[in-house]
Amino acid sequence: MFKLIVLACGLLGLLVAPVAAKSKKAVPALADQITTGAIDRAKIANDRRLNRVPSGSLIEIAFAPFPQRQAQHLVEKIIDASNVSVVIAAYQMTSKPIADALCNAAARGVMVTAVLDQRSNPHGRGNSKRDYLDACGVAVRADAKYPIMHDKFIVVDGKHVETGSFNYSFAAAERNAENAMVIWNNPDLAARYAAEFDRLFEEGVD
Repeated sequence: MFKLIVLACGLLGLLVAPVAAKSKKAVPALADQITTGAIDRAKIANDRRLNRVPSGSLIEIAFAPFPQRQAQHLVEKIIDASNVSVVIAAYQMTSKPIADALCNAAARGVMVTAVLDQRSNPHGRGNSKRDYLDACGVAVRADAKYPIMHDKFIVVDGKHVETGSFNYSFAAAERNAENAMVIWNNPDLAARYAAEFDRLFEEGVD
């Protein structure tokens, strides 16, 4: 009788063991799913926070080339925030993502105007997006008055300003040590930059 009980317990153990083993394997998988889900939710929340335009005056800064394309994304962010107008003064305009952001703004009815350095942005050749911008509805002029028209700034809706060393180029985003800064909700500063833009634009040619 005792031998039968031991044998029965042994058989029961063999039947239960695979179930237990499967259960142990399932727990880490579930934990991994929960952890991955939490990371995804945190990333989404962080992205929303980073992409939100502040209601009050605030300064945002970003650097290149690390973290990757952070400076470029900040430039795209201020352009994407536009509702009425964007003006941009650029020494180099070779960045396709930034040119696309300007074209997208123009497509949704924002008045987009650009003045570029003439020597770095010739018509019909090179990597410049001058003709690309002109074709998508951006009013573009080039300024040849100076050895280099070295400005890099954007004014959005007459109240937000982006400036810094960051050229609107692939090299600035991916290779160079650069900085970009956005000053949100500062109409007085925006007015001064807008006045300088108007002066440069008047010097430019189509």
